[in-house]
Amino acid sequence: MVDFAVQRIRPFLLRVGAVLLGLAVAVSLSACGDDGNGGSGMQGPTVEQSISNQSVTSDQGAVDVADLSNVFSGENLSFQVSSSASDVVSASTDGSTLTINPQNGGSAAVSATATNDAGSAETSFDVEVTLPDAPGAPNP
Repeated sequence: MVDFAVQRIRPFLLRVGAVLLGLAVAVSLSACGDDGNGGSGMQGPTVEQSISNQSVTSDQGAVDVADLSNVFSGENLSFQVSSSASDVVSASTDGSTLTINPQNGGSAAVSATATNDAGSAETSFDVEVTLPDAPGAPNP
């Protein structure tokens, strides 16, 4: 009689065990959570301050514009910069220092992006490059 009862209840117990195991796995995974940052616990970068528009002359040479570690907040940041018109002004970084180098007269937008494992943030500013006065030109 006991063997008969065990044979009848065994499939039921196996199904209940499988369900309980599945629930345990689901609860365990949900406890890990998804913090929206790739599971790293790290916050994505944010823009903390804007970069002022710049007016420079084409013969001025390189100009350090901003320390990007003050512009963006976040952990383990890497920085990239680009110019909408590199023939007018080029942009580069050395560590966290953003530098522009005027080339020719005109206007360009310079974008700076901070990135980490949790995401990225971007800000931009305008650069107006004027040509220098010609030697011997009258002052207006």
